[in-house]
Amino acid sequence: MADTSKALNSKAGEASAEAASESGSPIELAGGGFDFSGMLAVADMLPVMVAYIGEDLRYRFMNKPMADWFERPRLELLGLTIRELLGEEAWAMREPLIAAAFAGERKFFATDFRHPTRGNLAVQTNYMPWTDGTGRVRGVIVLVQDVTEQRAAERALRESEDRFRRIANQAPVLMWVTRLDRTRDFVNDAYVDFVGGDRELARTLDWRERIHPDDHDRIVQESIAGEAGRGTFTLEGRYRRGDGEYRWLRSTSSPRYAPDGELAGFIGAATDITVAKEAELDLKRQVEERTAELVRREAQFRAVFEAALEVMVLLEPDGTVLAVNNRREIWRHPNPDDAIGLKLWDSPTMKAYPQHRAVMREGIAQAAKGRIFTTEVQMERAGLPTAILDVSVQPVKDTDGSIIYLLFEARDITELKAAQAQLRQSQKMEALGQLTGGIAHDFNNLLTVVVGGLDLLTKRIEDEKLKRYATNALTAAERGARLTGQLLAFSRVQRLEVRATHIAPLIDNMRPLLKNVLGPGIEKKFDLDEEMVPVLADPTQVEVAVLNLAINARDAMPEGGVLTFKTRHVVVTQETDLDPGDYIELSISDTGSGMTEDVRERAFEPFFTTKEVGKGTGLGLSMVYGMARQSGGVARIVSEPGKGTSVSLFFKAAGPGEKATAGDSEEPAGEPQTSAERILVIDDDPDVREFISEALVDQGYVVRQAPDGKTGLNAFSSEVPDLVVLDFIMPGLSGADVASKILSTHPGQPILFVSGYSETDSIKRIAPNAPLLTKPFRAEALSKAVRSALVRG
Repeated sequence: MADTSKALNSKAGEASAEAASESGSPIELAGGGFDFSGMLAVADMLPVMVAYIGEDLRYRFMNKPMADWFERPRLELLGLTIRELLGEEAWAMREPLIAAAFAGERKFFATDFRHPTRGNLAVQTNYMPWTDGTGRVRGVIVLVQDVTEQRAAERALRESEDRFRRIANQAPVLMWVTRLDRTRDFVNDAYVDFVGGDRELARTLDWRERIHPDDHDRIVQESIAGEAGRGTFTLEGRYRRGDGEYRWLRSTSSPRYAPDGELAGFIGAATDITVAKEAELDLKRQVEERTAELVRREAQFRAVFEAALEVMVLLEPDGTVLAVNNRREIWRHPNPDDAIGLKLWDSPTMKAYPQHRAVMREGIAQAAKGRIFTTEVQMERAGLPTAILDVSVQPVKDTDGSIIYLLFEARDITELKAAQAQLRQSQKMEALGQLTGGIAHDFNNLLTVVVGGLDLLTKRIEDEKLKRYATNALTAAERGARLTGQLLAFSRVQRLEVRATHIAPLIDNMRPLLKNVLGPGIEKKFDLDEEMVPVLADPTQVEVAVLNLAINARDAMPEGGVLTFKTRHVVVTQETDLDPGDYIELSISDTGSGMTEDVRERAFEPFFTTKEVGKGTGLGLSMVYGMARQSGGVARIVSEPGKGTSVSLFFKAAGPGEKATAGDSEEPAGEPQTSAERILVIDDDPDVREFISEALVDQGYVVRQAPDGKTGLNAFSSEVPDLVVLDFIMPGLSGADVASKILSTHPGQPILFVSGYSETDSIKRIAPNAPLLTKPFRAEALSKAVRSALVRG
């Protein structure tokens, strides 16, 4: 220890000598009781200013940093008093502090100091009493630190922090600085206001308690992941405000690090996005609703598209296929979707029918210009039945009128065309029937005169040769009457004796007759149904029709063949020429030569025949057709050259209450009467009227004539007859009109109708008890009908 003290004293001596040499005068070490010899060198090395003031308030020691701070030599400053060195203003402030230090108190203060050359500086001073061994304060050690730069930095920092706080508090967003323990070193006013106005609560609040339940788990997971990533992360969700309302916040957090590089916490900011979020959610809802509406409309469009009864294709204006429905047609490609993306004329279906590709191009070109294109095409292809299509291509326009799509439609009208052909044929046959009925009616009037006149001649001529001529003529005239009957059957005017009839047993009972008519060269097959559904038909006329058809089939198979009779029960729902309901179909099919299309279309026409002259009247099939139509059904022919012919007759099923309809029976007239009953004959045909009148006069009746209905009514009013013989069909007032007026005033008036038609139903509606005499007729038949009418009356 002694060696050490010597070394320090030696250094101090050297420092003192150095200090003395700086000032040119010795350093006073006496009077202060402080040994500076060992401390001088050490003090000069300190980073703070150090001085020692003796009891006389003079500087007895000063290290080099302090002398340098005053910018004066050290020896020049030693020995100066505090007042002399610092000045009056500084001394006045420090005097009580120095006194307190000499009283034994340690004083520390910071104050401003006006430096002689550097201006106002900030210094930090420490006065520490120095005592001797007796405890007496012998001096004061002064430690001074220039803190001007530090204070400037602190002031700048404080100003920066104040500026930050002012800015942060003015910001409309929540801001915070957190520690790792999730407490916050700083929160701005917006943050405090959001929490509820309590700054301490805002600093310590656990935000997880304020998250909306629906968002809680998601936000917590995203927060943990964001903090672990040590990068900036964003959270978005609903948080409960101090008043209980939930608000949408979008927050951004970034990590902050301590000087040592360790994570110290996070800095964050949050923006209230409630308005924007609600607008976004509302927009999203609207989008979802509109999307759902679009989906619904798309579903509706697709439902209509797929449910359409025709093929539909949606196209670009250039003909590119966008969408197709899955309507399956025999002529269409089995996988319609294969056409999507291709031009319509390049689709698989069109490649199978290349003859129509040019038409498709033309139609699309027209529709793309705003015009609707329509046409009919026949889809003809080997191995498949021909289909007739009604094709259209139409533009689909936007609200501004621009063409955005084309719609291709193809409707199969094959059955419609066939139905239209059937309708045309039916209308033609109807027209022919009306014409034929009119001709037959007029012809019956002529035959009535001829038959009646010949009948009278045969009774009055005595010459056998002339009588034979008259008889032959009468027979020929009656044959003509039978022909008119066939014509009337075709025109459906001739009344049939329709009643509930079973077709299968009727055909079965005809087997022996058919065997004799057809001969051994024709093989007969029977396929008769066992349902036994009764139909409305005239059994006799059905038998005649079957015989006619069998004979025609025999003539079509001169080398022999097979003739098949088949019945089956069918249900008609929608047919052009048949009412809906149950029917029995009787088909007679042969394996003969068949018919060409033009022959088949005219086969039912009266007088049309392909047979040689003298071998057919052409009335057989027309009678069959008329019988079927009058029975409530229809007759159809299917035939091709070389493939035979099949004629189908459809008979309507009888209702549960249907009963057999019997014809009007003629009552026996008895012996001719000689009483002179008065008879009024009303007929528009003068020859018929004259024949009836003469025949009745010959039989002893008193006869008056009237050429029309009006004259007849006048004659009836002037003198009521015992009997009115009334033609049913007349111009002007018809027989029905005349009978109705007569019976309205004289209900029991006997009336005998005569007509070229068989108008049984019409007559029964007007005069239920009135008989009908069908033209042509002989005088004897007239006489019986008159006596019967008079008896009924």
